[in-house]
Amino acid sequence: MPIEITTTVEGHGHRRRIVRDGETLSRLSVRDCLIWLMGTQVRMGGVGGVRTEREHRMKGHSRRLMEDTVEYMTGLGQDVSMLFGISDFYDKVGFVPCLPEHEAHIATRDAERAADGAGSYTTRPVRPDDYPFIVALYNEDNRHRAAALVRDEEHFAGFRKGSSYHTRAAAILIEDEAGRRLAYAVYDDNQADVRVTEVNATDRAAFWSILYEFAKMAVDRRCGHIELHMAADHPFLRFARRFGCRLQTDFPRMGGGMIRLLNQDALFEKLHPALQRRLARSAFAGRPVTLGLETDLGHTELRFNGGTATDSAASALVKLGQGKLTQLLVGYRAADDVLGDPDVEAQGDAEALLNVLFGGQRPYVWQADRF
Repeated sequence: MPIEITTTVEGHGHRRRIVRDGETLSRLSVRDCLIWLMGTQVRMGGVGGVRTEREHRMKGHSRRLMEDTVEYMTGLGQDVSMLFGISDFYDKVGFVPCLPEHEAHIATRDAERAADGAGSYTTRPVRPDDYPFIVALYNEDNRHRAAALVRDEEHFAGFRKGSSYHTRAAAILIEDEAGRRLAYAVYDDNQADVRVTEVNATDRAAFWSILYEFAKMAVDRRCGHIELHMAADHPFLRFARRFGCRLQTDFPRMGGGMIRLLNQDALFEKLHPALQRRLARSAFAGRPVTLGLETDLGHTELRFNGGTATDSAASALVKLGQGKLTQLLVGYRAADDVLGDPDVEAQGDAEALLNVLFGGQRPYVWQADRF
């Protein structure tokens, strides 16, 4: 019997399978959602649940399904795709590492010092009526964080996972004496350790009470330290530094959080206003600028301030693989690093323009949003 690829769509989920004679050989799912990029919402296809039945492995079924799914997502009009995958497989279909992992450790005895600044706040479990507050606070905090997922009230149903796919999450809300919501925090729901996976606050004075709450939790659980799983530059982690902490950042060689471009022209059309604002705050303000980006997906020409040839005009042409452009776009790699690769060609004001347009991005996807 011939092999066929089938797709079942349920809401924002697309389940795809390779089938032969009614038997599923390999499967995956695509989640249609939005991510933040330079304060702009762009459409992303999140690939998860990739699995080939044991008796059908090592026969190319998963790769064939992934290749077809890249075409499928492109046809849907998704701008980029993202996944969290094993090493040395997904690069074969164009995905590249883009999401570093950060983990900080604070000694419990040091975190207990947060009692000195803890206010008279009330801490309670998160309830469904808190979700609009959480979604609004989260989006405000993450709208300029590259690759963070956009959350919306309609579909947000709480925190479904902790620091791993098999760990449940618990969440607490912090209120002031008047009952006003100030902050929330998410952590692993177990008795073995204290792993914090998300914190956000309208008033950073609440950070003292949040850390002290976790210090008390660590004492009860007889844990010698508290773990923070969050972006390295997040305000809560920066706050924690004053108590002494150890931060580890991992950059997977060819695995972990990976992204690839799908619709290059459409993506840059959406990003154009944000890129224009970046130029307006730079030495290129008011000058005609033209930037050509040539990848295996095609040629995209970006024009700013008219982009016509004048004595003050700036222009550049960069030829590179879409994967390297992706890493540059989300801030995983800097312009000088990418331009130093032997297979990258650049002309004109390439490094200066790329630094202005793409520099300073900090990619991260929170544990609760991973698929």
